[in-house]
Amino acid sequence: MKIISKWLLGVFCFAHFNMALYAQNISIQQAEQAIDQKYAALDFYAVNQQIENDVVDLIRENAESYAYSFPKLTENLRLKINASPDQLLKFYTFDVGGGGTMGKFSSYAQMKSSKSTKLQPLETGYILKIDQVKWGAQPIYLIQSYYKGDSCHGLYQIQAFKMHAQALTATPVFQTKKQQLSSIEVDYDCHCDEEQRGSYIRVSKDLNKIDITLLDQNSRPTGKYLRYQRSNTGYRYTGVTK
Repeated sequence: MKIISKWLLGVFCFAHFNMALYAQNISIQQAEQAIDQKYAALDFYAVNQQIENDVVDLIRENAESYAYSFPKLTENLRLKINASPDQLLKFYTFDVGGGGTMGKFSSYAQMKSSKSTKLQPLETGYILKIDQVKWGAQPIYLIQSYYKGDSCHGLYQIQAFKMHAQALTATPVFQTKKQQLSSIEVDYDCHCDEEQRGSYIRVSKDLNKIDITLLDQNSRPTGKYLRYQRSNTGYRYTGVTK
């Protein structure tokens, strides 16, 4: 038993040493190319979760990952990268769906200021856009994303986050008539809006107004929006607008 235990310990130490050596001696460009070559010719939807695991490991093990754009992975393996306006946060979104009508995405946030290359999983859809506002000295990040239910149904969402203890935390900045929310969602149904006229969530350039598409009882867009106006403490619902 002692001999076996020592052998297993030796194997573990050798493997750990090899991983550390790999991380030190292989550039991030070479590591990216290796992942690209490993999966590019395969059925994407059969290996996309393995792609996610390999890329997440690469990011976590490489201190240069924050500044690297991963051109091969974004072009060939459907990795989507977004950055916050202040360039202090980087977001990675992976397509991990099965290739059918349903869509599934997995997103992570990486902090530039973090002493490690830790990634934080985020509960979002496919990230479309990131805006940033401030109340006092506190930056608030507004993340717009889309959830694909099937080929015809989905959900648009805007979420508010702030940094707390080196992690993104949902923060309730949207004040409705009855409650404060950290996110607002609106359904999309192509049967009711085949041409997808207009944006389902509108954010003004000065970030003072956020408009959410108003749907009727049949989930059809009415051409009107629920307006949230920026105040000293958040975004307050002010009524219906066009």
